[in-house]
Amino acid sequence: MVIQNLINALSVGSVYALLAIGYNMVYGILEKLNFAHGDVYAVGCFVTYALILTATNPFIAIFTGLVVGFLLNLGVERFAYRPLRKAGRIAPTISAVGIAYIMRNAIQLIWGPETFSFDLKIFKLSHFKVGNTQIGTLQIYILAISIGLMILLSLALKYTKWGQAIVCISQSIPTSELMGIPANRVIALVYGFGATLGVIGGLLFCTYYQMIYIGIGFAYGTMKAWMASIWGGIGSLKGSVIGAMALGISEVFVSSYVSSNFRDAFVWLIFIVFILIWPRGMYPAQISEKI
Repeated sequence: MVIQNLINALSVGSVYALLAIGYNMVYGILEKLNFAHGDVYAVGCFVTYALILTATNPFIAIFTGLVVGFLLNLGVERFAYRPLRKAGRIAPTISAVGIAYIMRNAIQLIWGPETFSFDLKIFKLSHFKVGNTQIGTLQIYILAISIGLMILLSLALKYTKWGQAIVCISQSIPTSELMGIPANRVIALVYGFGATLGVIGGLLFCTYYQMIYIGIGFAYGTMKAWMASIWGGIGSLKGSVIGAMALGISEVFVSSYVSSNFRDAFVWLIFIVFILIWPRGMYPAQISEKI
C-alpha cells in the first residue's frame, strides 16, 4: 500500500513540478508572482480539448494548445507586466489577477462551467503488477515526460546561450543589458516557455484525472503551483521540483490515510506548519546583494 501510494504521489508531484517550474522561473528573474500563469495554461488545455473533439490529430491539437499558451503569456508579459516592471510588486500582481479573471471568464463564455471528460487519445492505457503494487502505464508516461522535460530544462539553462542569458538576468537585469543581453526578449521567452510547460503539465493532469474544468487554472496552476514553489523554495528550480513532490506525497497520503473529502484542508494545514518552521522553504534561491 505504501509503495502504491508513493508511485501515485510521484505521478501527481511530477505534474505539479511542471506547473511550478514556469511559475518559479518568472519569480527567479523578476521576483514577481505571475498570478495569470494558471489561467493561461488552462486556455491552452481547453484549446487542445476543443480540437480533439473535432477529430483533429491529437499531436496537432497538443501543439496548437502549446502555441496558444506560449503566445498568451507573451501578451501577458508585454502588456500586463513589462509596463509595470518598475512599479513595485503590488501593481503587477493586481494586473496579473485581472488578466487571470479575464481569461477565466473567457473560458466560461466559450466552454461553460461544466466538468468535461478528457482523453488525449495518444496513450495506450493498461496496468501491470509488480508484487502487490499495481502500476499504470499512464503513470510511467507522466513520470517519463516530466522528468525528461525537467532534465532538458536544466541542461538548457546550463549549456545554451539563452539559458546563460536567463541566469544572468536573474542576477541583475541592468548588468545583463550592459553586457548586450536583450533582457526584454529573454524575459518574454521565459514567460512563453513557462506557459508551455504549464500547458503540458495541465494536459497530463487532465489526462491523469480524465476530466477538464474551468478551475484547473486557479486551483492547480496558481494555488498548487504557488504552494509547491514556496514549499521547495521560491526562485529555485530544484526547490520547485522538491516542493511539488512534497505536495504530491502529502495529498496522496492524506487522501489514503486521513480523509479524501478534507484532503486540501489537511494539506494546507501541513503546509502552514511547515512554513512557520522553514519560511524560506527547503531549497531557497541563494540571492546575494551587492553594494
